[in-house]
Parts: sequence; structure tokens; C-alpha cells
Amino acid sequence: MSIERRICQDVIIKMILKIPKENTELIKDLQWNLEDARYKAPEETLQWQRTHQTLIKHLSKPTKDWEFEVLSIFTTRPINDLKKIFYK
Repeated sequence: MSIERRICQDVIIKMILKIPKENTELIKDLQWNLEDARYKAPEETLQWQRTHQTLIKHLSKPTKDWEFEVLSIFTTRPINDLKKIFYK
């Protein structure tokens, strides 16, 4: 079984595309993460940790569908699984 390595920049771009435009602070912070990730080797984890911190800052209590979509993109977990975790 082969595990595909994900590229942090690609994941951040996919997340940004799901965020409504009025969420400017989250988008701005993720754009910073995107720019930061451009200067890291793909095998480094610092960009993943920083992006994780951004998501905790903005989406620690998700309620909207798009928020769960963003978290699903980042974690690779199905939206329904994430909802079960947060609605416990």
C-alpha cells in the first residue's frame, strides 16, 4: 500500500476556495500560511503545524457546512465523522 504525500500549499488552496469571501481574516491568515509553505521543503512539518494553528484559531467550534468542508480537506476525514466529533 502506497501513501500519497500531500503538498501543504495544495491543501491550503483547496481550503481557501471553500471559504466564503466575507471571512477575510481566515482567508488572510491562510494566505500567510500559503506564502510561508512556499519556502519550506515538502517533507517539513512546520507549515502543517502553522496551518493547524490557524484553523484552531478560526474554526475551533465549527457549525457551518463550509467550515466542516475546510476541516475535512485539512484532516482528510469525512465531514460526517468530523460532525460526530464536534457534536459530542
